[in-house]
Amino acid sequence: MALRHPGISPTNDLVAKKIFSNPEITCQFIRDMLDLPAKNVTILEGSNIHVLPSIPYSAQDFYTSIDVLAELDNGTQVIIEIQVHHQNFFINRLWAYLCSQVNQNLEKIRQREGDTHQSYKHIAPVYAIAIVDSNYFQDDLAFHSFSMREDTRGEVLTITNNGQENHLVKMAFLELKKYRETSKDKVRKPWLEFFGNKPFTQQPERAISQADQLLDYKSWSEEDRKMFSEQRRREEQALLAQDYALEQAEEKGLEHGKLFTFLDLVRQHVLTSEFASEQLGMTVFEFEELLKEHHK
Repeated sequence: MALRHPGISPTNDLVAKKIFSNPEITCQFIRDMLDLPAKNVTILEGSNIHVLPSIPYSAQDFYTSIDVLAELDNGTQVIIEIQVHHQNFFINRLWAYLCSQVNQNLEKIRQREGDTHQSYKHIAPVYAIAIVDSNYFQDDLAFHSFSMREDTRGEVLTITNNGQENHLVKMAFLELKKYRETSKDKVRKPWLEFFGNKPFTQQPERAISQADQLLDYKSWSEEDRKMFSEQRRREEQALLAQDYALEQAEEKGLEHGKLFTFLDLVRQHVLTSEFASEQLGMTVFEFEELLKEHHK
């Protein structure tokens, strides 16, 4: 299938940050993914496209594209994350981000209101949306939304904030590889087409059309073009280094030599512990224990 924008991916770090720095686009995306009556959003983090990852680049810099934090008009916060390569324990990590954000918010409340039991009444929900380029669920559904419910009757667990009852937690996942042109989901299908860089099969809403216009390279500033070109160059170098490292590991042949090669590559930040442990057929914990021994 032809790409809508050859050479530019909507999930690219710099491109995605341009998209989610637009409050109208972000608000519509949150409404469609989480079914929330949001009218306005404030982008709290992740909207600065002029920040490149640390230098030198390594392949692990491209496992997650962006992490955006947005706040709705009722105080609810939403983490939006784009994950561009498969990661073991990705859902665990996303949950940890969500919990960490709740804790940070509570600390801010305590600093403002004082550390009393009244602090808890000001806690607002924090939700998460993940746009993923690999599959995490064993079905054909491209969209999954989870919340906390009572096991027998399915009653939603809620908290009260600003006089409103809200879901305690929501986590949604958009799996791009499960896109089907025959999908009947008129709400999420256009977003799957947008982030998957597929041709639109229906007239997209205003927000998606706006987002698509941001992928027009010709309309970018000279600074944005330079940033994009530099990021692409470094990404290619990092991924080539990873491929070369894997070839070196295979050439050594012996499992012992292969293990030490992976240990060195992780220590040099060429590979992640998750990737190396998966290649070696062991858990991340087991690999990191070996890594500690290797550093002694």
